[in-house]
Amino acid sequence: MAPDPAVAAGLRAARRVLLERYRKELQAIDSPLTADERTWTECSLQGERIIADCATAIESGRVVDPDHPMNAVFRMSEGRSDRGIRPHNSVRAGMLLVEIVLAEAAALLRGHPGAFELLELAAATLNRGVHIRLEAGAKGHDSFLLNEVRAMIDADRRKLARDIHDRIGNSISLAMRRIELAAVRPDDVTAVPAAVSALTDAMFQLSALTTELRGSVADGCLRTALAAFVESMRLTTPSVAIRVNGVQTWADPEVIDEVFLILRECLRNAIAHAEATTVTVNVDIAPYEISAMVQDDGKGFDPGRVVRNNGLSSITERAEIMSGVLAICSGDRKGTQVSLRVPIVAGSR
Repeated sequence: MAPDPAVAAGLRAARRVLLERYRKELQAIDSPLTADERTWTECSLQGERIIADCATAIESGRVVDPDHPMNAVFRMSEGRSDRGIRPHNSVRAGMLLVEIVLAEAAALLRGHPGAFELLELAAATLNRGVHIRLEAGAKGHDSFLLNEVRAMIDADRRKLARDIHDRIGNSISLAMRRIELAAVRPDDVTAVPAAVSALTDAMFQLSALTTELRGSVADGCLRTALAAFVESMRLTTPSVAIRVNGVQTWADPEVIDEVFLILRECLRNAIAHAEATTVTVNVDIAPYEISAMVQDDGKGFDPGRVVRNNGLSSITERAEIMSGVLAICSGDRKGTQVSLRVPIVAGSR
């Protein structure tokens, strides 16, 4: 089998035409690799190198291994993953490039006495070049995912530390101060009940945190998750009734999860502070909106005079992040009603 420099030169000369054809075919399948100039420039550079290796194989009469550093492909893949481009997009693009380059090589070799052998060399070189790059790209994607998981774990650990400090630590600290006060003022009849109340609140908070750590409501049913939280309290009073209407899958699991966290905090506040005999939770999930209400018949409070770290600021922020609206209506001996409305964006599922 004789190498053919003329065919190799023809393939090199056609590289810009081939890359333009490559780009158009990627655009025809809505590939994200042509979504912006930066991504396409990276893609076309790899395509140009693969075409060059294929031409070298025809010119030299041997299979050519890529001599370009694959660590650049590794880093490029990490960047692609960060922009939402997944490995299957690269696999499909690689298959398209092989088809385009092989078709051009076959056309150039038409009538050549060693066409079959040279085309076989070209195919082997193309396969090797694309395979090695896809392998490096898959490793880059794995690296990106591992970094994402590590970041999520770090964020969860920081959140857990904040929750323990703000929600449990504050209650225990308050109980300690009350106990210390009782030691120096034995005639103060309010100190011990206040300490017991603070410790009870800490127990509620601890139970809420352990319930949250057992799993996300997105893995199950909203009503079941709320009922499990109430059951974990081992209550004698108040009586809690939960009603959930509608289809949970109309909303994103992340939205349902956030709604659960808001309702759970409302329940926790009602159970811990309201001195209520009954608490009701009503949730309606429509295709366009989630509406929910938590109502108790307890002693009520003035929302404008509540101290920080009581959970009300947190649930308000959660509602606002979802473009929702949370309203609290309460008064002395009038009970408390918390209403929540969260829009469901069309096409989000």
